[in-house]
Amino acid sequence: MKIIYLTLLFLLSFTLNASDQFRQYKFKSGLIYYDVNTSSFDSNLNSNVRGVARLVFDNWGVKELKEEEVSEVQEGDFNTTNSRHTMTLADHGTIYTVDYGEKKIYKTRDRDLDLAITEKLDLSDESIKSLIKLGAQKVGKETIAGYECDLWQYEDQEVCMYKGIPLKIVIKNAGFISEKIAVQVKFDQSIAENSFALPNFPIVSDSDYSGNKAAMVRTEDYISSIKELKNQMKQKGINLEDANLSVTPELEKDIINALGKRYLQKQKKYLPELLKALEAAKTCIAKAGSKQAALKCIAPIKAINDKLGDATKEYDLENFNEMKRMKVLQSLEKEIKDTKVTAECVGKSEKTTDVIICTEGRLNPQESTTTIQSTLSDTNSSK
Repeated sequence: MKIIYLTLLFLLSFTLNASDQFRQYKFKSGLIYYDVNTSSFDSNLNSNVRGVARLVFDNWGVKELKEEEVSEVQEGDFNTTNSRHTMTLADHGTIYTVDYGEKKIYKTRDRDLDLAITEKLDLSDESIKSLIKLGAQKVGKETIAGYECDLWQYEDQEVCMYKGIPLKIVIKNAGFISEKIAVQVKFDQSIAENSFALPNFPIVSDSDYSGNKAAMVRTEDYISSIKELKNQMKQKGINLEDANLSVTPELEKDIINALGKRYLQKQKKYLPELLKALEAAKTCIAKAGSKQAALKCIAPIKAINDKLGDATKEYDLENFNEMKRMKVLQSLEKEIKDTKVTAECVGKSEKTTDVIICTEGRLNPQESTTTIQSTLSDTNSSK
């Protein structure tokens, strides 16, 4: 059983500016085509990459597609030519990543984007703020594809930005030069729906996709917990949107506890029920004679996990036999042990940080934690 509370990274990475509408860009729509050229060379091998890329967005970036298609020619001891094609579509928080090698599309969810859209945040200046944070310096102006853009330099990189959108990205160092330069730019013009078309590949949805009921609950809890956190911090006179805010260990614990409060209350309510359902499923699986019967055994567990917002373990029940029965029983036994530990700690704790300390070293290593920071990292990756 994971101790789930919510990521700080979104709050601490952005200055959260509310607006009348979510804005990823300063334009309602855009279509940009780039030439891509990369050359690298040494005494044994020369490599040249040539191709095109495009960025297309609508509704201020609620819908956004990025695509790049290039060919790499290597000249040396072995002459080879390789092609690379990538495409990613973000559509109202749903992310589609095309794998042209496997001929599949992977579908997942971006909760930070969900929150940004729900809160109607204006993120159109974030690319410039990121350059400034890196230490980039504005060194002049240049005209690219008919638009005058600001030229920024940082170490071996040069970026020309037009109202927060890169029209040129150049990286130069010894034996290597990479250029991505806009050749056609259109803003605030009608975007044809087929500009966002994905290839006709099978779509694979990951277990965290919001079409799953538990994932939908997690997303709702995520947004609600962020709002509750901001209100609680405001009452303490702390502005989480302050770029100069210093996050002390004490403040980090306060944030964790504020974000975890909602989930901790649900754990107190549902973990006793979950333990009973796990025990019952173990007895039921021991008698099940088919996949359908085994699925019925697991169903009560899933119903409770859906309320908690927790993913339910997927068991291999195809061609159900004694070997698969034993694997399911072993997995259930492990989950029962972990849930008992978590339920015990939740029962005597009023703060998420107390639960973390209580369960430390007592759960499956991948679900336990040695420090609050490592737990944050685990939570971020599970989200």
